[in-house]
Amino acid sequence: TVPAGLEEHPVVWVGLEDARAYARWTGKRLPTGEEWQFAAQGNDGRVYPWGDSMEADRCNAGGNGGTTPVTRYPNGRSPFGCYDLCGNTWEWTETEHSDGRTRFCFIRGGSFFQAAGSDWYLDGGPRPAAFAVKMLLAWPGLDRCATVGFRCAVSLGG
Repeated sequence: TVPAGLEEHPVVWVGLEDARAYARWTGKRLPTGEEWQFAAQGNDGRVYPWGDSMEADRCNAGGNGGTTPVTRYPNGRSPFGCYDLCGNTWEWTETEHSDGRTRFCFIRGGSFFQAAGSDWYLDGGPRPAAFAVKMLLAWPGLDRCATVGFRCAVSLGG
């Protein structure tokens, strides 16, 4: 069950395989990294979903101490009307790679959490639409995190 007061917040603490399973269960899938970026930038290649400069009042940039409801920042929507493609939570994509020894997946969007001066934690905060991070997939279940969530995508047309 969803904790009271978090019904409209993004789901976090979900690993890549769990996100994929949920998407399949709903008849959807995770977006590829390229689809995610296009949804955030639109046709004009803007840097952020709303334009070319960072504006902290358009996304969850970390001042809230945690996630916020998905629709909290309507002025931060992408050209296609997508919420939270910058800040709030990093998001899983279907873009996964392996070199035979190391397996990783790209996450996008940045998060509310900004680890100041940490050598052990990824620098968070909102990120430009073209920015991607490699999330190491060391072992099933170890990829769950308080700052990583997901969104589902559908394929259009034939």
